[in-house]
Amino acid sequence: MKKLLITAALVATVSLTGCAGNGAKDESYASIVAAATATHADAAKSGYTWKQKKMKMSYVDTYLAQAKEAKAKGDDEGALKAANQALKTAKAEVAQREAANGLKAGWEK
Repeated sequence: MKKLLITAALVATVSLTGCAGNGAKDESYASIVAAATATHADAAKSGYTWKQKKMKMSYVDTYLAQAKEAKAKGDDEGALKAANQALKTAKAEVAQREAANGLKAGWEK
């Protein structure tokens, strides 16, 4: 019986602690777009933008255009989703640049 009570208390504590971190973020659409634009500009300075040859815009610019279009239509959820995707991609561009910093070819000494 004692083990059952301890286990139940432990499970309740873990489940309530896990739910505490699921609160809504205070970030607004405008702040996410500004952060994505600034981060992408930082990555573009060093040439680390993600774009395929046939694309007219980079991935971040594509996501920001989708966000702007969704915001114009009144789809706030879609705009926020596209803006978050743009921010995530811009952060990945910078992370790739940081990871490649100092790397050199294997045949170089």
